[in-house]
Amino acid sequence: MIVDTDKLIDILKQGIVLIKFRSLKSGKVYEREYTTHSSYMPIKFKQSASDKIICYDVEFKKMEDIEVSSIESYVPLEVIS
Repeated sequence: MIVDTDKLIDILKQGIVLIKFRSLKSGKVYEREYTTHSSYMPIKFKQSASDKIICYDVEFKKMEDIEVSSIESYVPLEVIS
């Protein structure tokens, strides 16, 4: 899947997104819920399209960076007002 990074960044700002990606270390495929919505983010920052996306793992309550090339799919789950 070719990921439109700008589109994914916009969707992450609006709410929670299920992202399926392959670990660069183990090769395992993971599905995690991420967001960059201001109500979850511990810090404010401006994200721009690059080879990595910085986002917040909703379940594990921590920041993570995901290599865009490792993303297999993503599905918006919830829009936060």
